[in-house]
Formats: sequence, C-alpha cells, structure tokens
Amino acid sequence: MVKYGGTTWILGIVGLIALATFLSVFSGLAGMLIGKFSNVGSACTAAFWIPTIWISKDLVVEKVFSGFPWCQAGYSQYKNIYFSQLAEIGGIHMVSFLLICINVLIFRLWKTKSKRILIALAAVVLTVYASGFCLLKNHTVKTAKIPFHQAGIIQPNSNHDQVFDFAFIKATLEKLFRSSLQLKKSGAEFVIWPEFTVPIYPRQTPYFRDQLAAFSQNHVPLFAGFTDYQGSEKVFNSMMLFNGQQLEKYDKVHLTPFGEYVPFRRWLFFVKKITDEIGDFSPGDKIHNIRFAGHWFSTPICYEIIYPELLRTMIAKGGEVIITISNDSWLGRSSAPYQHLAMAVFRSIENRRYLLRSTSNGISAWVDAAGRIIYQSPLHKSDQFLASFRYLKNKTIFTRWGYLFPYACFFLTLGKLLWMLAKKKGRRYQS
Repeated sequence: MVKYGGTTWILGIVGLIALATFLSVFSGLAGMLIGKFSNVGSACTAAFWIPTIWISKDLVVEKVFSGFPWCQAGYSQYKNIYFSQLAEIGGIHMVSFLLICINVLIFRLWKTKSKRILIALAAVVLTVYASGFCLLKNHTVKTAKIPFHQAGIIQPNSNHDQVFDFAFIKATLEKLFRSSLQLKKSGAEFVIWPEFTVPIYPRQTPYFRDQLAAFSQNHVPLFAGFTDYQGSEKVFNSMMLFNGQQLEKYDKVHLTPFGEYVPFRRWLFFVKKITDEIGDFSPGDKIHNIRFAGHWFSTPICYEIIYPELLRTMIAKGGEVIITISNDSWLGRSSAPYQHLAMAVFRSIENRRYLLRSTSNGISAWVDAAGRIIYQSPLHKSDQFLASFRYLKNKTIFTRWGYLFPYACFFLTLGKLLWMLAKKKGRRYQS
C-alpha cells in the first residue's frame, strides 16, 4: 500500500493493524467457543469440536465482505500427497479439520499419556492415509488411458517497477512472441502468458490486436492477461484467448480489495488502489469457462484461485483443465508467492484437474490432477517450459456437492451454541 498505493508509512501501518485486528476478531471468537466446548467431555469430544469451530470460523472469514481465505491450516499439507487427497471429498476445509483433529489428539496424548487417546490417534491417522492412498489410486486408474496434450507456459519476469514506453512494450512483445514460437516448435498446442506483461489494451488498440491475432493465426494460440478498458466505469481484468481472428475472454469476477478497487470508498477517499488504472476495476458479469479446440478451460485470475467455491463453480460448469494467471510482483521477495502456489495446488486436488500456472515473475507451475507439482519456476527469473496435461471430465464429490462439509461444521457449531445458551437460560429460571 505504501510502495504501490501511494499511502504514507503511517497510513500503511495503521491499515495493516486494522486488517490484523479485524481478522483476529474471528479467531478470538472461535477461541472463546473452543474454551467453552472443549472443557466438557472427553479428548475425542474436544478433537471433534475444536476443528468444527475452527472450520466454521474459516467459512465466515471466506464469506464476510469480499472474503480473504488466505493460508488456512490445511494448506500446510500441500506436499503431503496422501493426506491432501481428502480434499477430493471435502475440499481444503476437510483437510484443515483432520489436521487440527490430529494435533488436538497429539496434545491430549502428551498431557495425559492415555492409551485410549493413543488408539484414537492411530485410528484417525491410519484412516486418513489409507483413504488418501485409495483416492489417489482410484484417480490414477481412471485417467491412465486418457491421452496427454501439451501447453507452453511463459514467465517473463516483468514487474510494475519498469518504465513501459512504446519501445519497451514493443521489445517485450517481440520477446514473448519469440519464446512462444520456441514452445510451439517444441510441441505446445497453445501458450500461456501471465496476468501482467505489458500495459496495453488489445481490444481497444488495433495495432496490438492485429499483432496478436496474426501471431496466433500463423503460429500458436495464446492465453494472456490484459486489461479491457471500456471507459472509466468499465475496466476489466481479463483473461483473453487469441486464436486467429477469434478473441474470447473471461473477466475477473472476484476483485481484490485495495488491489483492484477500494472498498468503502466513501470513507476511504484518501486511499489509492495498488494498480494504476484510471478507475476501479469492474467485476465480470458471471463465472464462465473459455472454449478452445472443443474443450472448456477454467481460467481464474490471480487471487481467484484461493476461493474454492469459485473454482468449484467453474469446474461444475464443464471446465476440463485449469489455467490460472497471476501478477505476484506486488509481493516482492516474501513467502507470499510460495503460499499462493500452495493454495492453487488444492484446487487441482479438489476438482481433479491439471493446473497450468503462468505468473509475471514467479512462481509459475505445472501441477497434475493429484496435486503434485511436476515443475515450478524459480522466483524473479525468466522461464519458459512445456507442460503435459489431460482433459478431464469426471466430477469429484467436492465438485458435485460443493460446500456441504464447511456448512455442516458451521450449523453444528451454531446448533451447539444455541443449545448451550438455552441450557444456561433454563438453569437461570430454575434458580
């Protein structure tokens, strides 16, 4: 907010504290409920209610205002291949639930040295890993005979600190064209550019539109992120497919607060957006997929990949592969690009789709439908690579039934809370 949004250091610090305070309210309320619920009953009761309450809290954080479900507990398991497979059933929320449940049992075992808790812990761990093994095996068998296709992914190592005059834009595009041509010669059926490469408006600029159309027609189709500027009241962050004279696009639906628009602008009139567009970005009209070569592509843009329900909707509408683009140059040299990738991995597992990720300066990646990172680009370096993938159509339990698990946790927590309040009120009347 200070470097890119134009606020002062004082406002930047105040804003950070305000955000942390707001989010801590939910964790604090969850902690109060955990204190009430877990002090009554056995260790197994606590191992059920503590994660149930925490998942309820995660759901609320995801839904309140625009929501920002960054780095929920289960994302820590993105490299734990068998544990993470349970996301096919209940999404990231189920993985978080099981992780917290196991940790509660470990803590109670350490405190009590109880054999019963040891048996319960062993049963839960064995069930989780055995289930994960079976889910992965079942997925592998189902997809074994489906043919592979190839895509090219480019990471140009661009960022917003560069000065983009016409000469630089032209040179950057020529470099991207050369890299795309190399990937085409290596077997790429299409090439993916990231969310931010050059600040141009292809739909409004005939010169650049014709260049992209001619290249995609003569060489290889392109998926690329650009701004679609239709006046200050209609500015879209878009994924565009250039396929000869055909141009299709998906406009980002879930915008990033302070990154693409300023919430509560009436009161926060002094705050600038991080992005440098003339006006706030406009949300897309609806969630939809892009059709190419007879297949449907789900194309979440940047932070949209951290919203499980948004991706589930795309796949439920027929998405056969996930292409996600991002500009993580705002994040600098921090842990955030790695966290962003870890969250993206779970969208593959939940929906059993290959994920092809292109970012401006890292971390671009090729992830299979089991959530294994086959390849990832280095951070803050140029890169280009081929990624093999399959078009998959089967729908998982998570894709079909959506958010049953976290909502079940929420209503169980709400029901338990109401029951406790009613019981307390009844005692008061009796006394």
